Amino acid sequence: MSLSSTNNNSISLVMINFLKRYWALLLLLISIVGSAWFYLSSDYKLAQMLMSREWQSSTYSRIEPTLLDDLRMLRRVEQNSHMVYLPNHTYSRVTVMKLFSQDAEPISLHISETGKWNISGQYLITKPLEFKEITSGSNPDFNNQTLKVVKKIFQMDAEQSRKMEIINDKTILFTVATPIDLFSI
Repeated sequence: MSLSSTNNNSISLVMINFLKRYWALLLLLISIVGSAWFYLSSDYKLAQMLMSREWQSSTYSRIEPTLLDDLRMLRRVEQNSHMVYLPNHTYSRVTVMKLFSQDAEPISLHISETGKWNISGQYLITKPLEFKEITSGSNPDFNNQTLKVVKKIFQMDAEQSRKMEIINDKTILFTVATPIDLFSI
């Protein structure tokens, strides 16, 4: 019994001496591992990537015939955006939206948007503060009420929270958290 007790005591003495000698190195190693984990899995990395360049987005939507009077003739929407997210947590987005009906030429809406942004829990939260739009082209299928509804949908979409997933250094996938209810407009 005293032999195993002596072995246990000598092992614990070796461990204590090791910790006394290398405690600062162990603390540094734990700190490095913790910091790397925090950086790689945090909102900080997403924010740094978001601010690192100008981003582009393209969306193409086909629209089924609807009973809504204001959107009856709308069949397709093409949307191209350029976005910049600044370190002071403001953003700017310029969008060209083309609205297509069945036969006529499309109408182009040029929309400039500015606002505030933040990242929380890997979600991009945007709060638009100002919209400016210019309409170009003419299409007899779209009246002012149709354009007003489309602009309202665009503004509602701008206020959506989006989950961010990094695909690679030049691609971020945004997933909308909640769908827009068109009937509540």
